[in-house]
Amino acid sequence: MRRLPISLTSIMLIVGAVIFIIYLYFADVTEIAATIMSLDLKIALTAILIDLTCIGLFVLGWYVLLKNPRMSFKECFEIVLVSIFGDLMIPTASISGEFFRVSLAVKRGKIQISEATASVLLHRILLALTFGVVLLVSVINLAGYQIAPIAEIYALGAIAILDLVLGMASMYIALRAHLFEKSVEKLALRIGGFLRHFRPNYDPDRLRGNVLEGFRTFVQAIKSVKMKTFVVSFLVLTLRWFLIAMIPYIMFISLGRSVSYWIVLGVAVFVSMVQMIPIGIPGMVGVMEVSMTAFFMGFGIPPALAASATILTRLVIFWFELVISAFAASLQGLRGLRISYKTRNNSGHSVQGQNSKVV
Repeated sequence: MRRLPISLTSIMLIVGAVIFIIYLYFADVTEIAATIMSLDLKIALTAILIDLTCIGLFVLGWYVLLKNPRMSFKECFEIVLVSIFGDLMIPTASISGEFFRVSLAVKRGKIQISEATASVLLHRILLALTFGVVLLVSVINLAGYQIAPIAEIYALGAIAILDLVLGMASMYIALRAHLFEKSVEKLALRIGGFLRHFRPNYDPDRLRGNVLEGFRTFVQAIKSVKMKTFVVSFLVLTLRWFLIAMIPYIMFISLGRSVSYWIVLGVAVFVSMVQMIPIGIPGMVGVMEVSMTAFFMGFGIPPALAASATILTRLVIFWFELVISAFAASLQGLRGLRISYKTRNNSGHSVQGQNSKVV
């Protein structure tokens, strides 16, 4: 009997499942179950509405930067859902999701790839800047809590400052991308010369021209963004971070326990950075649960309560998002098949028409 090959994704899923099982064992699964049984379902379900609002704010932050009249907010929302599915299933520090976002924006919005890339890049930089700002705000507020461990406060503060420095440096480079035109041109010529070794008829100047054209469009797309647009996107994405923290905060309330919002904000924002680490486990199953629970426990929250709130939070920000993003990806695939079918039919009809004219 022939054995079916096991993919790397399947192996990493098994690894994540093992981590999660070990996590449940050490967190005392019976006590977790008893804690979750005390859940106020009506309160907990509001977290789903908050999560949808957070996705909407993420989309809005990108939509204003995209500035494409041919694309509606609804279309951008669908594209972002597909990119979320890509990120959850292919954990590559959001690279897979951004690839889907760029490629779908090019197809749906009928814009050049350099324009789509510019909007996604600026959105990603602003997301990083707002991450640093909100994390720093939470650290400042946590500094007044006696129960807050000093080591974690310093660590979060250092991460926030480093993120802000890197974010501002990235924005500075992006806004002055035109200064790198000569370097891009030289790189294109070198790549063209290298390719010519394998294909003698290859024209390096043609590659140089195509690359420069795309680069100039990219630069122009960045330059065309007004300061007011940057401010709107920044404020929208900042609000999104504060709302994300409301999901675990509401879960604690639904379990009948009140936890400081600033503790929840600091943990929620930091753990979102952990999710960016390209370990290779789809959805970071197991890793995210361990990280979030450990940080909550570091602030004096009992293990069973910390684990219960974490599991409930993950039901929303992972499993719920996985379901709706998978549905969006399926619709996108069906739409692509339908367009491909219509294109083939139209080309077939045109060929038949030409043949009839010949006859």
